[in-house]
Order: sequence, then C-alpha cells, then structure tokens
Amino acid sequence: MERARGVSVASAPSTATKVYRFHPGERFLHWALALPYVLLYATAATMLITWGEAASRPIHHAAAWMHRFTGVCLIALPPLALLFGIRDWQRHFENVRHGWIWDRNDFRWLILFPRAAVDPRVTLPEQGKFNAAEKLNFMVVMATYPLYVVTGLLVWLPGVAFYAWLAHGITALLGLPLLAGHVYMATVNPSTRIGLQGMITGWVDREWAKHHYRRWYRECFERPLAARRPEVVKPLLGTPAQIRCQQCSFDYPFGSWHELLQRTFQVEPLFCPSCETEIVVLSAEARPEMLEAILRHLETGSARIPFDRSASPAA
Repeated sequence: MERARGVSVASAPSTATKVYRFHPGERFLHWALALPYVLLYATAATMLITWGEAASRPIHHAAAWMHRFTGVCLIALPPLALLFGIRDWQRHFENVRHGWIWDRNDFRWLILFPRAAVDPRVTLPEQGKFNAAEKLNFMVVMATYPLYVVTGLLVWLPGVAFYAWLAHGITALLGLPLLAGHVYMATVNPSTRIGLQGMITGWVDREWAKHHYRRWYRECFERPLAARRPEVVKPLLGTPAQIRCQQCSFDYPFGSWHELLQRTFQVEPLFCPSCETEIVVLSAEARPEMLEAILRHLETGSARIPFDRSASPAA
C-alpha cells in the first residue's frame, strides 16, 4: 500500500513468540465440560469417603447436593457453550472429525509416548492439532457423556435407581484414568502444562507448538499465505497496529489491522492526530507478495518496530 504521506504499521509483540491455537467457542466448550467433570469426580470421591460415617453426614449430604447441582451443569453448560460459539460450528465439526480419525503416526505416538516421557532420546511421530492421547480422551468423553447424563438422571427414579447407580459408577471408573492423565498433563507435567494457556487465552508458545504439534504448525504457519486457513489469519488481523505518520513521524496506536484495512479501503479518511495531515491512498493493490510480507510481520514482528514496506519482496 502506497500513500502520499504513508504510514508504517506494527503488530502486537505477542505474535513474535505466540501462535493462536484455540478460538473462544472451542475454549468455552472445553471448560463447560472440564469443570463439571472435575467437580463431579471430586464430589463423588467425597461421598464415598464419608459413606456410613455418622460424624461426616453433613459433609456427605453437602457433597451429594453439590454432585447433583454439578450434574445439572454438565447437562446445561455444553449446549450453552455451543450456542455462544455458534460461529465456530464448522471448527467444532472439524475437531470432531480430527478426533475420531487415526493414522499410523497416532498409534506409533501412543506406543512410544511412555518411553519418551522418561527417555528424551525417543522421537515421537509428528502430530496434528491433537495428539493421540488427546484424541483418545476426546473419544472417551464423547462416548461416556450421554451415559453419565442418562444414568445420572435414572438414579433419581425409584425402581431402577440401583442398576442406574451401578452403570453410573462403572462408567465413572472407566473414564477416571483418562481424566486423571489429562489433568496431570495439563497442570503438572512440565513439558505439557505450557499448553494450558491455549485453553485460557487461545495463544500458546510458538516453539512449544512447533515441537508438540509439528504437522499442525507446519500446515497453519509455514504454508504460503494463499494456502492458509482463515481461522489462522483472522486472529492475526485482530492484533493491535501502530501507525507512523511519515510527515511528522508521530506514532499512535490504531485498534487492529482489521480496522486499519477497513479505513484504508473505504471512504472514511485517515488523519494524522499530530500534524492533521490527511493520509491518502495512492495505490491499493492487494498483491500476494505484499500480503505475505504483512502476514509474516504479524507473526514475527514487534509493536516497537513498524512495518517496513521496503523489506517486502514487492519493494
């Protein structure tokens, strides 16, 4: 983009060391399932520990009521999360498809992972957006979720309560190892707990993602601009921009790249807030090499270093 009195733009500093991994809809759905699951297991364990103890009956009753309340949350929160993230419905379907499709690398990863955990010389196969353990956990959650809900509701009904309670308990025991492993990897294990930030902010460490999800990283961040998916590009366009007036060299922040491009290609003019000079667009060619240079700057640039058009291949 060439201007009579041009501007220089810089991206947020986080893009130099971070990559965007999970969108809001994905994160809300994850926590809508994860938090109730953890609370349900915790309250169930409390009820078992205090079973039959007269002195602990108040604790037992409190845990029972909390277990029922959390069960209602497990039923209600995931649909609400899906409704909240309705714009991400295609991404949810893609995650489901990815979670249920396995290839040879997934099976090799699952076999080699215990050895790799104790021997750093073992090299694990490349993984996509989710590794084999996450896929397995994903499959178990999808399979057991309806069982938890149905048997949990039947426990309240007379006549079938015992059989429902038995099925409920067996289902919980089957899911316990994977839940415990998932919590351990997300919160305790030093090499994997870094990824928890992805489910909180959406962003994860670039080198960590490149190491643990090599195939996903290569497909999303090492392919040319024309081959990248919109969900990878859009978060970068949402990062803050810094504009420099080349008339007076005044720098000022400008919301985001998305807002800047809207102002650039629409009729609303841009004025330098320092010298009040109008920044006029002389050329608005969307050449691939220029777009690629901007995207590279968004991924690796710094807010303190304005975008330099002369550094692009189109210069």
